[in-house]
Amino acid sequence: MKKILFLLLLVASTVSAQKVEHGALIGGGIGFPMQDKGEIVSPPSDNLNYNHDLKGNGMIGYRFRFLPANKSFFDLDVTMGFQGMSGYKYSPYFVSCDKEGDFDCAYSPEGKSFSEFILPISVSASWNYKFTDKFYAGIGVAPTLYVQPQAVFDVAVLAKVGYRVSKHCELGLSYQYGCLDVLKHFNDGPALGRQGHFSDLMLSVYVPFAIKN
Repeated sequence: MKKILFLLLLVASTVSAQKVEHGALIGGGIGFPMQDKGEIVSPPSDNLNYNHDLKGNGMIGYRFRFLPANKSFFDLDVTMGFQGMSGYKYSPYFVSCDKEGDFDCAYSPEGKSFSEFILPISVSASWNYKFTDKFYAGIGVAPTLYVQPQAVFDVAVLAKVGYRVSKHCELGLSYQYGCLDVLKHFNDGPALGRQGHFSDLMLSVYVPFAIKN
């Protein structure tokens, strides 16, 4: 706890001489779960494969923007996401082969469908560079805690672009890729044995409230 307080004080002292802009953040997009390929197993076994479809997701949060006296700046975003994912679990088995011992066989899956609600809480930090007064691009990291369906930690890398529409409105587009195998921890109920990463593409709206010197 003392180390965390010391880090916060260090950050605060570093940016105390900078302008700090802050405001609400809201967004929505689509997700792409990176998972096992669901290949045919040979010989037939009880191994399970999964097909996942991460449906539309949403996000709300708050942004702190630190503005030094140059073209670069830093964003610190605290966000909560809302995602729905449907899955299909199946066990491949062979139904026909050209000849005995030939592994070039047709197969048919039998399984069941299920759905999950996913709730990630994230604190992302990014370094950004202004190419014009309104357009910028940035890169960063986003430590994320998934609290639903199970408590799992992930570290994501992100890339984003943004366009300042007006003083109190900015549009952004970001891509985020999770580096850790999160899906292997979401294995309650029907989802035993899966593995994979999360990634998502999101469009966001940033509404600054105030700029302080």
